[in-house]
Amino acid sequence: MTLTIELTPEQEARLQQEARVQGKPAAEIVRALIEGLPPRAQTPAERAQALFDRWAAEDATDDPEEIARRERECEEFKANMNANRAVEGRPPVYP
Repeated sequence: MTLTIELTPEQEARLQQEARVQGKPAAEIVRALIEGLPPRAQTPAERAQALFDRWAAEDATDDPEEIARRERECEEFKANMNANRAVEGRPPVYP
């Protein structure tokens, strides 16, 4: 991606000076600054999914019977969640 930004003369001078000090092109200095930004805050749904993914990795198995049991349990959970929401007059969470 190419991004064009307008810098003040002072900002440009600071960037060029830092590039000279580090012996790198100005674009690399800016790229490193962006890579150093903190990660974007996760939404609650993303945090929940990350937790589920971690649990799945911790409990990974290749046992077909265990996999089938887990899939049945997951489907039962989804059905119960949707049933509870239906009683409340709310749309289902799981299609």
